[in-house]
Amino acid sequence: MPARPTSRSQRLMQATRSAHDGLDNRIISAEPFQDRDHYVRLLEMQYRFHRAIHELYGKALPLPPALDLPGRGRLDRVRQDLADLGRSPPDDLPLPFNAARMDPATTIGWLWVAEGSTLGAASLLKRAGALGLDETFGARHLAGHPDGRAKSWKSFTAAVDALDLDQVDDALMLNGARDAFLYVRTLADDSFA
Repeated sequence: MPARPTSRSQRLMQATRSAHDGLDNRIISAEPFQDRDHYVRLLEMQYRFHRAIHELYGKALPLPPALDLPGRGRLDRVRQDLADLGRSPPDDLPLPFNAARMDPATTIGWLWVAEGSTLGAASLLKRAGALGLDETFGARHLAGHPDGRAKSWKSFTAAVDALDLDQVDDALMLNGARDAFLYVRTLADDSFA
């Protein structure tokens, strides 16, 4: 029996596994749940990332409207989390790209990283609970999708897998995902320096 072809989302996961694991280890080593001051550093990192990708959620992309991409953005929730803890959003870093000029395939690569992070956010939300934070105070951006984390992620990856892309666009998407992980790693190194 011939092997099933690898899906696009599986290829994206395989190609970014090392960057994903390195980022996870970097964040864990910074002990962001040691206390609220450490957690604020995580929030500032999250704010910078979601500020960078905010406009990408509103772009016209070859993905089904049922995904409700604009409703998936988390910038406002991170901003509210910072306000809950008496902090202002950091606006000291320039954006890493011009969203209006980014091609659709690269955009989807960046969004793939952001959407995938919602799965790991479940364990982060539990750890935030030890600091007295939850989906209504200080950890809104870690809350799951109303349809459930797994269902939301599966619908996103199914839409990405169903795209009719050529090899060039596939490569652009993969590079977008890699660039997104590199950017978040830079933000983590800066936030937890």
